[in-house]
This record gives sequence, structure tokens and C-alpha cells, in this order.
Amino acid sequence: MLTRRMQVQAIADRLAGLEVQAQIKDFEMPWQLCWQAVVGAQPGHEQEALHQVISGLPEPKQILETILATRPGYSPEILSLEDIAPGLPPIEWVWDGWIPRGLLTVLGASQGSGKSFVATDFAYRIIHNQGFPNGAPIKRPGANIIYVDAEMVPQILNERAQNYGMDRSKLFLMLGEPGEMIDLGDARYQERLTEMTAILKPELIIIDSLSSIHNGGQNNVEDVRSLIGYLTRLGGWANCGLVLVHHIRKPAGGGARMMNVDLGMEDLSGSGYITQQARVVLGLHVVQTGPKFDPNGPREFKMLKNSIGQYPEPLGFSFAPLQPTGVMLKWDTDAPQTYREPTRFDECKEWLEDLLKANSEGMKVKEIVGMGKDEGFSRDMIYRVQKDLLGHIQNTDGHKSPQNCWKWSDEAVEALAYEDD
Repeated sequence: MLTRRMQVQAIADRLAGLEVQAQIKDFEMPWQLCWQAVVGAQPGHEQEALHQVISGLPEPKQILETILATRPGYSPEILSLEDIAPGLPPIEWVWDGWIPRGLLTVLGASQGSGKSFVATDFAYRIIHNQGFPNGAPIKRPGANIIYVDAEMVPQILNERAQNYGMDRSKLFLMLGEPGEMIDLGDARYQERLTEMTAILKPELIIIDSLSSIHNGGQNNVEDVRSLIGYLTRLGGWANCGLVLVHHIRKPAGGGARMMNVDLGMEDLSGSGYITQQARVVLGLHVVQTGPKFDPNGPREFKMLKNSIGQYPEPLGFSFAPLQPTGVMLKWDTDAPQTYREPTRFDECKEWLEDLLKANSEGMKVKEIVGMGKDEGFSRDMIYRVQKDLLGHIQNTDGHKSPQNCWKWSDEAVEALAYEDD
């Protein structure tokens, strides 16, 4: 199969006497007739045959000019990865392992879960050289930040920045024109953001949020292709981080508990094209750590997609109150653990630990088993719990000795499990 350009090139090459590897089935009309005429002509009469067949076709002048304008022997340069590799920039990071430089990052979560707080926290850390939540260094301390406030409530961002004690002269907002909402699908707003980026040379561009920066829909590729393409080009051209805040779909059964949906890629709203074009997708949700759900509870911050590196361990954060008002994020390198209803095994484990801690000299095993039966714990369960806690429970006299006791040790020790005789 030959492209139109290749068909015309083959005819021009044959007219010039060059060897061409092509068959009649490779051509479409009208180039098929031209090729037949040139190949079937007597040597030295190829041009005559070509003129003769073209004269009977529509637009003969245009066909002839197309062939004669083609340089014989031309072949487009096709570069290998080895050819272009020296000019390719290395993969760099604004936040090592989390936010790449020059590539699109999506931050997805439900409404009210803290996406904008996280974005503000990143801005503060960069401006004031505070290091990222896992201790990674800031690459450009004091650099400018652009915040595209598509939700048009700058007083909220201003209050958060004040609570943080942020140098607001480094934080630049992009707002809609009077009476308008921002539409980054509109060339006017694209030009504004591009000019701001060129002048400010930011370390990070935050766009809050996708649903508010685009007058078109989000569910079809055609709706978002142009917009996502612009943001991808902008981040690459500016070689900065670009975080696009995004929402999740309403989960099945209603949206009352959207905040604690342990989201995956499939939970992000809109077309899958959005996350396909992002090199990194981050997500956060409220973690229920007790019997009742608390919307002010700790959050898990994790990576949902990473096309350019390893997946880091999830982080956690909670809201720490400030005086006299406001909150700021308190990060933890360990993500919070989801609450689960305690089982009888869990209850037995807690009971045995408390019992041995209260009897620091140790207790005989038969005595423990007898007390456990009074609590409704079987002998088998107690021994299974003992094996689970074997690093903390020590035998004082050999496990087969009738004088043996179990004794609690706060420092876990290496021990070998054994089967009860």
C-alpha cells in the first residue's frame, strides 16, 4: 500500500529512469493510469505516454504539475530513537517521584476532600522552601506559582494563604474576565495563561478545576482533546509542573459518602482520555479510622498512575488547626489505616496483651486458658493468638514444662513458632 505522495514519487522516479519497486495494485486513480502508461511505454517515450493518458483525465494540468514538481529520488528522512536521543531532555521532577516537570499531572478527589488545600500546601512549600511532604527537597525555592482559579472565589485562596503566612507576592491568580467564567478552550484565555507563564516562569501551574475551566463537556474525547492538548504543550514548553485538579464520579448508591471512596482510575469523571494523557495521576480520600465516619478525619494521598517511574508509598495528612482561625495540612509518611470491625480473634488478642502486661512476672498457661474460657475464648483461639504475638510473648521455662509461663515483652524478639502438643 502506497500513500498518495509515494505513488506520485514512484511515477516521477520512473520518468527519470530510476529503478522503482512497485506494482499496479499499489496505485489508486488517477495515478494508477499514469503508472500504467509510464511502465508500458517504449523506452524513451514515457513522457509522451504520460501526456497522452493525462489528456483524457479531469484536471490534466494539475496532475502533470504534481508529477513534475516531485524531485526524483527523494525519500523523506526517517529518524530512529538513536538519532533523536541527543536532543531529548531528561525526565525531571518538581517533586521527586510525584510531580514531573514538563508533563501533565492530574489530582483527583471528591468535592470537599481537600484537593485545593493540597494544591495550596504545595505552593507554600515551593515558595518558602519547606520541602515536600516526604522530605524531598524543593528544586527552585522561592519560585513563582500560577493558580488558575476557575471556581472564581479568590477570597478563599487568599484566606488560606494568609493562614499559612504565605508570601502572596509569589502566588499569581488567573481569573475570568469581568462577567465571564474562565474557558481554557477559548484561544483568548489560552493566550493569557501562556503569556503569564512566559513572563513569570513558574515552578508550578495549578488549575482548579477541570470542570470549571471548560465550557464544553468532559465525557467524549472530542470534548477534551483540544484542551488537554493545550495543557500538555504548555507544561512541556514551560518545563514546569502542571497539576490539573479533577473530580470523581458520583458513586453507585449515592454521593453522601463520596469523600471516603477509596478511588481508582475508573472513579475519575469524564473521558478516559484525560487520564490517558496525564503521565501521573494522584488521588486522595478521607479514611474512616473509627466506628463512625468523620469528614474531618485523616486523608490518604496516593498515586493512581505513574507512566515514568515507580509508585511511591501512599502518604497521609490531617488538618491541624491554626490560631486564631484556619487550618494547615499536617503530613505523615504513613497513610492512615481504614477501620474495620474487630473480630473475636482481635478481641482475644487485645485481652491477652492486656492480661500479660498487667501480670509482668508472667502467668502459667493453664491459668491463662482457664481465664480465657470465662471470657468466651477457646483454648485453640488463645494459642493462635499467642502464635500471632510470639515476638512479644516469651516462654519462661520451655513450652513443654508444667511450670512454663507466658511473659509479655514490649520489645518484639525473634522467636520460632511451634505446634502445641
